[in-house]
Amino acid sequence: MSKAGPRPKTPPQRTCAGCGTVRAKREMLRVVRTSEGGAVADPTGKAAGRGTYLCAQEACWKLGLAKGRLERHLKTKLSSDDADALRAYAESLGFSEVKP
Repeated sequence: MSKAGPRPKTPPQRTCAGCGTVRAKREMLRVVRTSEGGAVADPTGKAAGRGTYLCAQEACWKLGLAKGRLERHLKTKLSSDDADALRAYAESLGFSEVKP
């Protein structure tokens, strides 16, 4: 009986808080809850705290912000300032406009 080689590594998978699609972690953008209870974008993906992921698509950011899905995943209430900051971050990614 011959020994099989090492199993190929599979990339980590994450679920989008907006659309619910499962994708590779590297294809997603992370949002993290701060210690004060707010939420900020985490471009490095390494910030401490409870995090959730969104696809790099305008529709997912709209769904995540408008329907309270980010709040549910992060288990916190987003202030209007936090929501505005996340919208601004999404717009900086090249989306035309991210409104609720």
